[in-house]
Amino acid sequence: MGMRHAGFVAALCGFTVGFMFSLYEGSNLIEDSFEWSNSAPFTHLLAANPVFPQDILWIDFFVYAIKFYPVYPLLTLISAAVMLSITMQTFNRHKRLAINILQLLIGALILYMSAAYFSAHRFGSTVFRVSFLLIGIAFVFDAVRMMYKRNS
Repeated sequence: MGMRHAGFVAALCGFTVGFMFSLYEGSNLIEDSFEWSNSAPFTHLLAANPVFPQDILWIDFFVYAIKFYPVYPLLTLISAAVMLSITMQTFNRHKRLAINILQLLIGALILYMSAAYFSAHRFGSTVFRVSFLLIGIAFVFDAVRMMYKRNS
């Protein structure tokens, strides 16, 4: 097994552990009914006004964990970025332009998500937003570097 495979497996394990712990920590949203209006955006898409704790969707637990317990969501984000980066590098063995353009578009999408979707009202949201910004910059920089290397 190569280094890329080992790195991907390690990132997958980090992603799984981080995501599960994020959901566990985010389950505190059930007890914090005052935060349902602010930290349950996906639930509000399906149910206009959640009344019971069973109405809360599991993805909103992750949103709550981002806001109030950012360590494991950050581990999840970094692990996902590492898995995506390793996948892009694996597909880009022959310096293909299409993969570089795809990576550039993914980086631009991540930068857009950093600017558009995360409010910075809580410390965890700010950390997540800055992490998205740095990951997006890294993806764009790596894509441009590979395009430059391809032309050289």
